[in-house]
Amino acid sequence: AQGSIFSKTWYLDALQVSYEILAIVEKDAIKAAVGLAKNEINTFANPMLDKYLGIIFENKEGGRQKIVSKEYKYMELFISKLKEMQSFDYYFHPNFINWIPFSWGGFTQQTRYTYQINNKNSLDEIHSSFHGNLKNDIKNAKKEQIVIKENISFEDLWEQVNKTFIRQGSKSPFKKERLQHFVSELKKREVFVSFGAYDNDDNCIAVCGLVYEKKSSYLLLNGIDIENQVRGANSYMIYEAIQYFHSKCDHFDFEGSMMPGVEQFYRRFGGELTPYMRIWNDNFFNYAKTKAKNIYKKIRYGR
Repeated sequence: AQGSIFSKTWYLDALQVSYEILAIVEKDAIKAAVGLAKNEINTFANPMLDKYLGIIFENKEGGRQKIVSKEYKYMELFISKLKEMQSFDYYFHPNFINWIPFSWGGFTQQTRYTYQINNKNSLDEIHSSFHGNLKNDIKNAKKEQIVIKENISFEDLWEQVNKTFIRQGSKSPFKKERLQHFVSELKKREVFVSFGAYDNDDNCIAVCGLVYEKKSSYLLLNGIDIENQVRGANSYMIYEAIQYFHSKCDHFDFEGSMMPGVEQFYRRFGGELTPYMRIWNDNFFNYAKTKAKNIYKKIRYGR
């Protein structure tokens, strides 16, 4: 239940990050495992574009009490090893809901949120849950004859994603060559789709990129051209992506943001507020790292 595309070794290979796997094995069968990927500053934390990691338990049958007891046992074994890692700091999958043994082990937890659309609902039901202003924005984009295209060129995707960071006073945190490699590798496996919104002059004014599996599609990349924006173009494009994945995946995950403006925009699509956990080793190393990261964001982005 805690597994996702983000824990696949080929996904981590596509990101070109180093990782190791810590597993509990009984009778030659993996009972539980943790993918310990390293991020861009070489610490044990989620790399960019890898949303959910953490502990994955095998699917088990039987009574709830028996299953929970085994999970406690496995977590205690993991924690005895993870405490040795100063920089352990991961976002866990939303289906990981019990962090009590981590609390006992001296780790710290922060609850974060994403929005998920349940694709068991019909497209009409999903659309009816949209905020009124969002519906009007989409209508305006259609009125302005915005065209949504699938599988756009990498150059269009890169340009708009990069512009979004430049507008915030920074370059993209993704190196162009590495992002291109990542997209190319996932396209080979048919798990990546991009969309673009184009105006009357065929200028690309908004883009998004998503990875997907049967469980969910995930909105990984989103960029807009503010200088040439048409009201509702980005909303219309994401709506088209929601429709595209409706029959392919169980959920549409906005890969949540805690930034007020972004959170408000995602909330208008009517998805269910879904919590997930960040769990980290509560030591001076992680404290200093988090403080430095927050100060950098405040100086660089004003947030």
